[in-house]
Amino acid sequence: MGDYPVLSAAGDIVVRRRLFDVRGPIHPDYERTLRYLRDADLTWGSCEVQFASKGYRTDAPIAYLVDPAIAADLGRAGFGVMTVATNHTCDFGPEAFLETLDHLSAAGITPVGGGRTLSEAIAPKVLDVGRHRVGFVAVSCLLPPDYAATDARPGIAPLQVEQWTEFHPILLATEPGAPLKMRSRVRQEDQEQLAKAIRKLRPSVDFLVISVHWGYGRGDPLAEYQRPLGHAIIDAGADMVLGNHPHSPAGIETYRGRPILYSLGNHIAQQDRDNATPAQKEIFSQIDPWSLVTRIEFGAAGVQSIEFRATECDTQGMPNLIEDEATARPILERFRRLSATMGSELAIEGSRAIAYFGEANVVAAAS
Repeated sequence: MGDYPVLSAAGDIVVRRRLFDVRGPIHPDYERTLRYLRDADLTWGSCEVQFASKGYRTDAPIAYLVDPAIAADLGRAGFGVMTVATNHTCDFGPEAFLETLDHLSAAGITPVGGGRTLSEAIAPKVLDVGRHRVGFVAVSCLLPPDYAATDARPGIAPLQVEQWTEFHPILLATEPGAPLKMRSRVRQEDQEQLAKAIRKLRPSVDFLVISVHWGYGRGDPLAEYQRPLGHAIIDAGADMVLGNHPHSPAGIETYRGRPILYSLGNHIAQQDRDNATPAQKEIFSQIDPWSLVTRIEFGAAGVQSIEFRATECDTQGMPNLIEDEATARPILERFRRLSATMGSELAIEGSRAIAYFGEANVVAAAS
């Protein structure tokens, strides 16, 4: 599209129904969102289902085994690279997971963050985007039992988090039943291995994007481990962190002039609400119907700017681009307030918000 690549990105994709039929798009309003995403050199998404003909469900509280034809629909929609390092892509076992990888690849989508072995799961994917080489690495901090790849088991690229409860006996005696503080940190060995992989890959690519599945699925607060992990990834040489999993847009941090995007929220949200259990309904009630799609523009020094547009899911769970300024503004303002607490300044212009980084940030501030 220009001298430097433009990456568009969407959040988590829970898709259970076809996007196209013999007549064309099934959801014409969603085409406006897709046109925005396609106006880039490459489109990124986060896969939250399995595309397979059969599988055996794990104990996952929410899990969907989806018609493999829908993977082809995502390719037709324009998605070119997807993280499979999520807490749902192994919900129906390793065979369905491997079939999912095959269906995504057949659809022209590069899956990253999963594989037949640990070394395959953590391996970077390097794509030629115009005249530049863009590297992608994807990992997940959310690791249900047996989802992490090993040398002998398929699965997702793991980043293990240690957690413990902090409590003070005197305070508990003073206020019995008060919520306890949960502490967390990424296991040092895992964080060092990721940093080593980033440093090894850095000289062979022009731009480097690290995807992390992290945080809480409900709301936009951050877990304690997230910001230190994001900083370590940037320190190791990444151009940006592209986070996912929270069901709400969770803000963007500027660290050393580079972006750490904590979450864009849901993109396609086709959870089965009609047949949901009471426990599932309680989870679904906290899923934000609003999300963001974004255009990430690279420049000589890395990410130059990121534009954000708001979407709202309709009754079919399809995210429709919000064109009306008054409707989009509260969503963008909320994202701007979250980001301001983490050193990022966003300008809201009509129905979009934009953040600048590096040298572009200096120019924008002076104008």
